[in-house]
Amino acid sequence: MKIGVVGAGRHANSAVYPAILESGFELVSVCARTVESAQATAQRWGATGYYSGFEDMLAAGGIDGIVVVVPAAEYRPILTGCIEAGLPVFCEKPAGQSSAELREFAELAAASQCEVVVGYMKRFAPAYRRAHDLIRTAEFGTPSLAHFTFVMGQFDGYVDDLHFYLTDNPVHMIDLARFLVGELTDISAVLNVVPGFGLDVSLVAKAGDGAVCSFDFCTTASFAHRGEAIDIYGRGNAVQVDNVDTCTYRPADRPAQTWRPNYTLPWGESSSRVTMGFVPALEHFREVAAGRAANESDLASAARTLETAEQLYQQLFPSWSEVMAGH
Repeated sequence: MKIGVVGAGRHANSAVYPAILESGFELVSVCARTVESAQATAQRWGATGYYSGFEDMLAAGGIDGIVVVVPAAEYRPILTGCIEAGLPVFCEKPAGQSSAELREFAELAAASQCEVVVGYMKRFAPAYRRAHDLIRTAEFGTPSLAHFTFVMGQFDGYVDDLHFYLTDNPVHMIDLARFLVGELTDISAVLNVVPGFGLDVSLVAKAGDGAVCSFDFCTTASFAHRGEAIDIYGRGNAVQVDNVDTCTYRPADRPAQTWRPNYTLPWGESSSRVTMGFVPALEHFREVAAGRAANESDLASAARTLETAEQLYQQLFPSWSEVMAGH
């Protein structure tokens, strides 16, 4: 599948372009804010075309789909233009500035019969996929309790922009929770702001299938250590995913089973971009674009994820603004 990419920033170059090549796509063209940036990125990753306007890239043709990796505020003209051109799109999350905007995109895509896959890559990470499948077995039973942890080190801009933090970072675990245990309701959250340093958030919610869910998010941890984990309990059984790569199933009456990539072998299954879900998410996009798979991360779903993050923001904003006003 021949593709063009809109975006040449840090995340695109560190995660998305390598995953595109690892997924077996043919990278044809690159679009960036400047011709110089587009040319440098195209040369780095082996594309022949480079443009400073996505309309010029579309007009040049020769591509079967588009990958979009831009800031949330820049999606509207690009995504609508690609949809109107009838090209399938893979766009990095959150795919827009608000849930309302994503619903507009979803209606446009449905009317144009254009597939758009939103890159919530944790849905496709092998350890989380295994957990998803285990949870749905008759033996496991309906999930009753779930806990999600997503912690990181300091990151510029998060303390000063709570909305950006919630919709850029914890939104990953919100989407993963929706994927694993269902829609989240009855959200109640508390916030701790460490001025000039970081944020800590804890929340509880009810999942659509009845499970009680809790979440811990922060930017007061370290990038050097364990950053994420989940624990989900059914009826005597439990499944855990530790630090994105290790899935452990703990059946009620048997020894635990653990799955983890074999990092001593240099094959695709042990690639970090496979483990994190970037490659499987792009492979899913290819299958969706070819009509061989139903879209498991579409714009309507992304809108619901972003709406949940927005509800969290509305709860936490008064506390955040009070602390920030005092500093």
